[in-house]
Amino acid sequence: MVPVRVKRLLSWLAPINVERIEGRNGPLVVRWEAGQLVLNSAHGNQSFGSLHRVFQDVMKHPTVRTVDPKNILLLGLGGGSVPRILRAELHIGAPITAVEWDPAMIKVAREHFGSEQYQDLTVVEGDATVQVHALKDRFDLVLVDLFDDLDLARGIDAMGFAHALRDRCSGVLCFNTVGYDEASDRRCELVRENLARVFGSVDELRSMGVNRVFIAR
Repeated sequence: MVPVRVKRLLSWLAPINVERIEGRNGPLVVRWEAGQLVLNSAHGNQSFGSLHRVFQDVMKHPTVRTVDPKNILLLGLGGGSVPRILRAELHIGAPITAVEWDPAMIKVAREHFGSEQYQDLTVVEGDATVQVHALKDRFDLVLVDLFDDLDLARGIDAMGFAHALRDRCSGVLCFNTVGYDEASDRRCELVRENLARVFGSVDELRSMGVNRVFIAR
C-alpha cells in the first residue's frame, strides 16, 4: 500500500483516485489532487477543491464577518468543506445543523474527511427543500450549497424556497450558485431576484470565475 504522504506528493504530477462511489446524482470520486484530498462529481468539485476556496472567500466577506453566530444552518454538507472552514480554520464553535440528502455524501464526509471529529455538528439526512420548512429554529448564519453536479438542485430557485430561507434566517444568508452558460445564469438570476423580494438587501460575491454567491440579510 502506498503511504498517504507519497500519494500526496505524487498527486502534484497527476490525480490519484482513492475511492469511487455512486451517489444519488451520479458518481462521486475521492482523490488526491495537487496535494489535497478532494471530493468530485462528474463535472465539478464538491468539497475541498475550488468549492472550499469559494466558501473561504464567503467567510471573508464584510457582511459575513459582522456575524457572531450562535447557531448555523448548512444546506448541503457535501464532503464537509464548510464545517472544516468553520471549525478548523475560523475556530467558530457554534452548533451546526447540516442537511444532506445523499447518504453517499454523508458516508464520504465521515470516512474520508473526518466530519465526526467536529463537536456540535448535527447531520440531518433529507431533502433541504423539505427540511427547511420542517425545521423550527432560526439561525444566525445560513449557508446554502445545493447542486446536482454543476447545476443548482431542483426547486432551490423557487420563490417558496426563498421564503423558507427567510423564515429560518435571523442574521445572514449565503447562497452559492454557479453560472457556466446562459441557462445556468438565468437560474442564478432567478435566485437573486427571489432573495431580493424577501430579504432587505442582497450582495453578490463572485468567486472562482463561475460561482455567484448571494449574501442577504
